[in-house]
Amino acid sequence: MHKDPQTVARDMVVEVDHAQVGPVKTLGIPVKFSETPGQVTSSAPVYGQHTREVLSEYGFDEGEIDTLVSAGAVVAD
Repeated sequence: MHKDPQTVARDMVVEVDHAQVGPVKTLGIPVKFSETPGQVTSSAPVYGQHTREVLSEYGFDEGEIDTLVSAGAVVAD
């Protein structure tokens, strides 16, 4: 996809900084709006990066989250 002529012609390949591997090329926003242009400014989250935050928002306390992590039910960074 990164080398597809249409993808390249539309400037959809962008480089972002990834937390673990440094600069990586990824696909940008496929829809181009003239009055409200968008851009990709960061890479996808690292696996498990937001697990604790999301589970906390759903009412889990730290002990319960630690139990889930220890049991292998979830991955948390």
